[in-house]
Amino acid sequence: MIKQDYLIRIIQEIFTAIANMLLKRKKITQKEWSEYEDTAQKILGVNMMQLQTMRAEDILSLYDTQADLEKIELAAMIMLKIADETKDDLLLKTKLQQDGLNLLEYVQTHGTTYSLQRQLLINLLKIPR
Repeated sequence: MIKQDYLIRIIQEIFTAIANMLLKRKKITQKEWSEYEDTAQKILGVNMMQLQTMRAEDILSLYDTQADLEKIELAAMIMLKIADETKDDLLLKTKLQQDGLNLLEYVQTHGTTYSLQRQLLINLLKIPR
């Protein structure tokens, strides 16, 4: 119980930091990002390179229970962060953005809690650029 609460708090902290970066263009320092990345890797059980190659469907099948919605949301946010930093590979950037959006919509639809921050991010990602 305590471990689960701790994981949820860590995931929410990472989500908030990345959402602030994407919504408000607030930068995350390299040191903070390294810590978030390490923590996310431990929680998700996959490294960031593996996450880049996974599709939204792969993540949904990996974390297929109601209790894993936080992990799905974390994976989505990490994908969006990587997409935001990707400059040269437009195909990878677009794939990561679309998969991240699909995962956030899944969590928003199937989760037991509504997140205004998540909804704002979904709306932002749907705006054509």
